[in-house]
Formats: sequence, structure tokens, C-alpha cells
Amino acid sequence: DICSACHSTVGTSAAAALREELAVRGIKLVTKPSLETMYCGFNMRDPVLGTNRKLRQALNAAFDFEAWNRFYCNRAEEAGGPLPPTVASALPADTFRYRFNLELAKKLIAEAGYPGGIDPKTGRRLVLTLSIGRASQESREAGELMAAFYEKIGVKLELDFKTWNAFVTAVSEGRVQLFRMGWVGDYPDAQNFLQLFYSKNASPGPNHANYANPDYDREYAAAMASADVQERNRHWLRCQEIVREDCPWIFTHVNKAYSLVRPTVKNYVPTDFPYGVEKHYENAVP
Repeated sequence: DICSACHSTVGTSAAAALREELAVRGIKLVTKPSLETMYCGFNMRDPVLGTNRKLRQALNAAFDFEAWNRFYCNRAEEAGGPLPPTVASALPADTFRYRFNLELAKKLIAEAGYPGGIDPKTGRRLVLTLSIGRASQESREAGELMAAFYEKIGVKLELDFKTWNAFVTAVSEGRVQLFRMGWVGDYPDAQNFLQLFYSKNASPGPNHANYANPDYDREYAAAMASADVQERNRHWLRCQEIVREDCPWIFTHVNKAYSLVRPTVKNYVPTDFPYGVEKHYENAVP
């Protein structure tokens, strides 16, 4: 059990450390960001969120990653865009213009037309609904934490819990406003993640945010048409820049992968693929 085998410093972003009783036995703890990126998607067909980029930027800037990471026991990696940091051409999280900055979030939400989170049409607080599949203790507490983030800019976030099947159907049919979801890369290439924003992949395809931007589509298509790695990466960088400015997602985090390695396991090389690699492990003969 990885959770019980390691500990981390609560209140910091320090990485987990192996417990002493395991370390003395020669067991090693290996961790790295995985290819599993987590996000809250905006339904770009929603009349409130889909037409208001400043509002989407404000909601990103109000997302407190350090508090989020503490909730997840420091097992999360900051995401400043759609690509995990181990993927070639991924832009660093600390260069994301709308990473956590509460003052910026307050400024942006005012520019979005909701000063202090107040909807001028009603004179009341702006209310948004986050749909979540599977009402587990983790999902409830994480949803409540997000609601606390947006309380600080005057926005009320209501949580809508559904069964998994009902959630997937509602997302695919565009009957949600915000939704919490993740994506596991099938292979470590930017295309595997950036396809989630290509307009031709809109729901029921993998572009569940129903994001559509002609500039993005042109860059994506140019990358797909090129056989030159450097040229493809230039287009992938531009795709990221466009998405990070449009903010069709709240870029919450990338899951970290953990492994406990016994001293009998030789030549161990960690991987960022989160599933299905155990069959390749082999113990050394004592």
C-alpha cells in the first residue's frame, strides 16, 4: 500500500518520503508525474461559460493548487495546461498566466461582468454547477474544496452528483455546465492530449468541452500533416498557447505515479504510464 508506506509533509508541496522501517530493508520509493491529467471542463456550449473567456480565466486563477495538493497528500503535480510535464513540448506550469492568483482572479471576474461574483442581471451571486460522476467521499470533499476556492471570488459552486453512467451520458450530450474528468494518455505524444480540443472531436467524441477555435484547428491540422518532429512541436506549442489563453478547462493537476521497489528487483526504470506495466517486472534470482 503506497499510502501507508510513505509519508509527506502536510502543508507543503514536498514529495512523499519512504518510512524508515522500509528504507532500512533496502526498499526504494520512486515517483514521477504520470500520463494521467485531471481537469474540470467547461461546456463551451453553455451560454454563461462558453461565451465568457474572462470568466473561465478567473476560475482558473482562483484554483488554489497548493491547497488542492495538500488535500491529495502531495500526490499531485501542478498542471499549467493540458500536457503532463513528461510529454515532449509541454509548457511549464509556472508559465501559465492564469495559475493561482487570487487578486488576478478578482480582477478578471470583474472584467467578466461579475464584480465580486455578483450577477448584474439578478443582483445575486453567480451560481455555477459542477457535475461529478460517482459520489465517493473523495469526490464530495474535493468538490467542497473547489466550492471554497470560488467562494473567495464570490461565486457559488453547486455540486451535482450522478451515477457514472448518467454522468458520462450527460457529458456526451452536452447537458452539463462544468464537469470533472481525467484523461490517461495512450502514448507519450502531445497529439494524444491535444486531440481533446480539436473541434471535429466534439462530444460524443473526446472533446467533451465542445471547444472550437479555428486558429487551434489550423495548428492541430498542420501538426498532424507534418512528418518533421521539430515542425510538429512548433505547432503543438502554439496549440497549447491558444488553449491556455482560452481556458476551456480548469487545469487541476497531473497524477503522480508511485512505485515501491524491493532490492531484489534489478535494472528498474520508472515509467509515466500509469497502468499495465507490472507484467514487465522481473525479480532477480536470490
